[in-house]
Amino acid sequence: MRAAVVALAVLAAGCGASRPLKMDQPFQAPAELRPDEALAAYQRYCAELSSFSAAGDLEVKDLKAARVRRFGARLVAARPGRLYVKGSVAVVTALEVVADGGRFWFQVPSKKKVWTGVSGGAPRTEAADAPYEALRPGDVVAALLPEPVAEGARLVWEADATTLAVGELEGDGLRLARRVVFDRATLQLRRLLFYDAQGDLVTEARLAEWQDGLPRDVTLLRREGYQARLTFDRAERNVAAPDRLFEPRVPQGFETVEVTS
Repeated sequence: MRAAVVALAVLAAGCGASRPLKMDQPFQAPAELRPDEALAAYQRYCAELSSFSAAGDLEVKDLKAARVRRFGARLVAARPGRLYVKGSVAVVTALEVVADGGRFWFQVPSKKKVWTGVSGGAPRTEAADAPYEALRPGDVVAALLPEPVAEGARLVWEADATTLAVGELEGDGLRLARRVVFDRATLQLRRLLFYDAQGDLVTEARLAEWQDGLPRDVTLLRREGYQARLTFDRAERNVAAPDRLFEPRVPQGFETVEVTS
């Protein structure tokens, strides 16, 4: 008992001798964000964005095999589900991706091959080409031109994480389709997470470095261990996107490989 009293006395003396805490800035509670505000901001962003045109750099990685490729990139994405990407190394075209909303064509000139399939599938290539699998056309379009929340969708607001979960009722629970994570102060999108029919996370898009209402840094991560990062020197919204831009161009003599989902 005496030892306990002595210990308490020592603690009390130590507390009395401690210096007061210093704060560089006064404490500010996080700004309150209501679910209706977040949903309205997301719906407005989607509605005001019909196309996305940009130029910069593209980096694709196969994290399992520790392979990395880097390109200069030019891209145009347009609703619904259309995409054109040209990746170059020292002004030589290294890859070209085209999607017309129904199908995609993934061309690698150095191999004289074009992989094609129904949009939503992935260009499954041999091991030497594995890093290109990071650039799934549907993932790129979904990140740059996210779809609005459909009428009747079930929503869950996770206030602490400033996250809007979107899904459908299934049995006694909610089957997730995607999550939208917001910046609390600006209402800009920070992350988009996409789930498969079993409710498992498939793809994550991270959006950063916002300028003039558009992200200049977009990172795509897939559960199979692939990653693509697009960093833009310039980006524009709602530019003209003629249909001919999204038409396939298969050079003569190139092998065409049909991809199954």
